[in-house]
Amino acid sequence: MKIVLVITDSKGRNLVFSVDSLKAYSLDESVKLSKQGKLESVHAVKTGQGSYIRANPNVVEDDNLDTLSISAYKLFLSLDDIKYLLSKDGYEAYKKYLTFHWRSIEERGEHVIYIDSYPLITNEQVTAKLKPYRNIVLSAAKRFSIDPYTLGAIIIDEISRVSPWEEVLDKLGKSFVGINTSAGIAQVKVETARELIQKRYYNPNPSDSKLSPKNIAKTSRAHLYTYVERARHSIYFAAARIRQTIDHWAYMTDLSDRPEILGTLYSQGLGNPKPNPRASDRGLQISQEFYLLAQKVLKS
Repeated sequence: MKIVLVITDSKGRNLVFSVDSLKAYSLDESVKLSKQGKLESVHAVKTGQGSYIRANPNVVEDDNLDTLSISAYKLFLSLDDIKYLLSKDGYEAYKKYLTFHWRSIEERGEHVIYIDSYPLITNEQVTAKLKPYRNIVLSAAKRFSIDPYTLGAIIIDEISRVSPWEEVLDKLGKSFVGINTSAGIAQVKVETARELIQKRYYNPNPSDSKLSPKNIAKTSRAHLYTYVERARHSIYFAAARIRQTIDHWAYMTDLSDRPEILGTLYSQGLGNPKPNPRASDRGLQISQEFYLLAQKVLKS
């Protein structure tokens, strides 16, 4: 196996290694594989602070781990803006990794979903990921009096954008809960969850004293993350956020039947209400493509 991408923390420490089969391995797993001779061009090094992976001497530049590295922070930014790193120099490993992913998608021979002109997932894959949560989506939509297909369409958008990085993010786990990262099937930001709890839109566990209105402001992101990452709560937080957005804009315009605007604002924030809001390209894709797919999945 050959390492094609390395995800690092803010100090440049290697956390996750992805190989040419698109499998991702943690540092500990990679050290073990290296010792077994299963990783090309690298070796394990043991120091007083633990074991690490290092490139073999005289490897070609393309196999140098520094060349293959991007920070987790940059990766998180790219989830919302795929072109963010593709348009920049110095991220060849990121681009190569996506090329591997795109080939695997197109080789499936299924209906491919493109975002910003890049193939990220197929309809069949999205259906397989969303359908197990059909009843939760419908229940959450009913609780917050929102259109279930808008909720489903927004979740499909998030599933699609995360798809190339699913294994990597799984291996990163809770490494970055200290920052305002997104989590769960609906990719809800931890601070968004805090706000929704604080404003009494949704509390995933009222018996947890750390989530009470009195304590929520000082509750750690790590603690909130344990709720946001769970599919049920992620979906309910997403539904609550849509409800909050509709309420926030209500004095200016009714967004209840505007999936293109709700899809736009879901990633951008509540925004400044105006009489004639305009949809982003992302919002239009959510309303024109993903809405129809959500109907198909959630009605079946």
